Amino acid sequence: MRNEKEMMDLILGVAKKDERIRGVYMTGSRTNPNAPKDVFQDYDIVYIVRETGSFREDREWIDVFGRRLYMQYPDDRPEPGTDIGQCYGYLMQLADGNRLDLHVVTLEFALKDIAHDRLCRILMDKDMVLPEIPRSTDEDHWVKRPEEEDYLHCCNEFWWILNSIGKGLWRGEIPYVMDMLNMHGRPELVKMLAWNVGTERDFACSVGKFGKYLHRYLAEDHYERLMKTYPPAEEEAIWQSVFEMCGLFDETARKVGRELGYSYDEKEAHHSRLYLDCTSVLPKGAKEFVMVRKMKAGDEEKAAGIWLEGNLDAHGFVPEEYWKGNYEEVKRQLSDSEIYIYEDDEGIEGFVGLENGYIQGIFVKKEMRSKRIGRSLLNFCKGKYEKLSLHVYAENEKALNFYMREGFRTDEKRLDGSTGQQEYRMMWRKG
Repeated sequence: MRNEKEMMDLILGVAKKDERIRGVYMTGSRTNPNAPKDVFQDYDIVYIVRETGSFREDREWIDVFGRRLYMQYPDDRPEPGTDIGQCYGYLMQLADGNRLDLHVVTLEFALKDIAHDRLCRILMDKDMVLPEIPRSTDEDHWVKRPEEEDYLHCCNEFWWILNSIGKGLWRGEIPYVMDMLNMHGRPELVKMLAWNVGTERDFACSVGKFGKYLHRYLAEDHYERLMKTYPPAEEEAIWQSVFEMCGLFDETARKVGRELGYSYDEKEAHHSRLYLDCTSVLPKGAKEFVMVRKMKAGDEEKAAGIWLEGNLDAHGFVPEEYWKGNYEEVKRQLSDSEIYIYEDDEGIEGFVGLENGYIQGIFVKKEMRSKRIGRSLLNFCKGKYEKLSLHVYAENEKALNFYMREGFRTDEKRLDGSTGQQEYRMMWRKG
């Protein structure tokens, strides 16, 4: 592999010998004082020429730089608005390991380019027409302080894109999900992380293209969390990465909002995450979407309150002291059980306890009963299991009738030893 001196001697030597080339300047990582120095740094070279036509017509002139493994002529398929008469490029991976990204440009183009890129370093000026420029700096690439509109748009875009990611995961559309995650969701996360770095360093630093320098600035635990958002193409792994991404974005966006004095839409974030949580547990093949999610830490108090209220209302034939006496134990057990919460935009409205197809109980807030919440929780259970079972007190006629309407049949009658009440076992099978 030719070293930097050998490469630069060659690049400048070619320019000196060719009268068509009137100047040379370099851009990119080799002029950036903050870019890491390693063997993979490109040589981003610009030749200032009188015209580009003769260079474009003779493709063999670049052979002087050495054997090529492969290359690209990016301007042979120019973007709209590109003028190959003003600028034409050659991207070359040389056989010795060096990469040369070379452009030939007119003086008119060069003057505009130099004026807008403070990473330029002038290497040759045969006609003494190029301006003096200050020492190279990456200041043009520093994180920019966002306006509040930019901040709010980033938040909205991140939370909104999760809707598509969640649906795609539920459908098993992994290629679509991976692209949506990395092409649309991740850029918003990286943008927010960059703004956070900016607030900590007075917006006087660069995190690099696509956040490649974030490891320099993030705390070790935050960088580890960021790495967890890059999943293999497996459904469960993607779900875990998406939830990690949600937590990291939410925490960072709140901090950036506080630092900049911007209002963070907590309701938007909560509702988006709620929809995603519900999508993640929705049984495959479900006929309706239900606002049911897994129980989380912090839900125990509300769920236990709904449990107590429901039992006191439905089981007047059992002494109140029995339910109240078991309240604390039930609250403790909730965190160790398979509990699914029904939550809408007003909050937690009910829940169901499940254990391998056995329904331990369905409970709904008093004011929300007869609003299909109990049926939604039951349909959720039906979607998860081929058969279900439960026990209902014989005196609880309302519950017995509800389960009978929903396809359950009584199987046996027994005495509940803890309350002394007769109860039925009820069974349901799919199909």
